[in-house]
Amino acid sequence: MSKEGIREISIASREKLNSIIEYARRLHGHLGPFLVLGIKMSLAGMNKLGIGENMQSMRVEAKLPRRIPYTCTLDGIQATTQCTFGNRKLVLKEADSLSISAKFSLSNPKKQVTISLKNEILQNLIEELREAKDESAQEKLAWIIASTPEERLFSIKIQ
Repeated sequence: MSKEGIREISIASREKLNSIIEYARRLHGHLGPFLVLGIKMSLAGMNKLGIGENMQSMRVEAKLPRRIPYTCTLDGIQATTQCTFGNRKLVLKEADSLSISAKFSLSNPKKQVTISLKNEILQNLIEELREAKDESAQEKLAWIIASTPEERLFSIKIQ
């Protein structure tokens, strides 16, 4: 594949990500880094499962603390996957520790992938959020997360 072809794929991926981020911002009410983490986790999970636009058989089990800002991740997942609390395809399990993970699964064929936020990323993000004085600082963090490659953000386990 030519370098031009690689650039076109990355531009298309970036446009798709930006489109989902804007939709999620409207759904959630503002843009923050945990919202974008949910989007990026979902895109990684869908990619590893080989899911395109047809998400009918997908389910997501998220495991995270049941408090803001961690729960903002859930809106990113809902905006990206069509798995929601309303259609019961998204389930929340409260984490025993400060961690964020999501298990994406398909019922037929039986496949699943677990995406976990790396602990050092979470710790750095929490520290950065404490220092963020206004909404524009949170948005800046969100765009940093958006531009960070998934392998730097997440541990991925395919079963």
